[in-house]
Amino acid sequence: MTAPDDTRWTVRVVWAPRWRALARRFGGWRRRRKNRHADSGDVVDGALKIGDAATSGSGGGRAGGFDLGDAIVVLVLVFLAIIAAAALFWWVLLPLLLVAIDLMIVLVLLVVTVVGRVLFRRPWTVEATAGNGERVIAEVVGWRAALRTRDEVAELLRRGQRPVDVLSPAG
Repeated sequence: MTAPDDTRWTVRVVWAPRWRALARRFGGWRRRRKNRHADSGDVVDGALKIGDAATSGSGGGRAGGFDLGDAIVVLVLVFLAIIAAAALFWWVLLPLLLVAIDLMIVLVLLVVTVVGRVLFRRPWTVEATAGNGERVIAEVVGWRAALRTRDEVAELLRRGQRPVDVLSPAG
């Protein structure tokens, strides 16, 4: 929204006004994690050892039903099936499971946040920020009241008035 003096204003209801404080307090974990993982490397050992279990049970004759060639083919097929199942789990099922768990956590947090704001009547923050960095804020109890305040502030700014009566300057 642009005021008559060509100042660009953004008027909004802030959902999480304390995020900057939390980021300052707990933001250092990213630096520490980067430094810790920079020193350690992952070593992948590609060598697989297959025992002689497939060849140990075969007798010399054909009366047993399987000979050495059949046992090796079965062992290779079982090994490939295990590798395919592990790859399917690792690259398809596990990421889908993690996405589902993440969505459930986000939904639970959203419900808890909204219920907490409604039950404890925690005020919503209405913030008007100018392009030059000027900022005025107000704390309004109730979602509808916050939306009305946001609309009133936007209308005042559109007419060229400062929202001093409605909002207080941010410090």
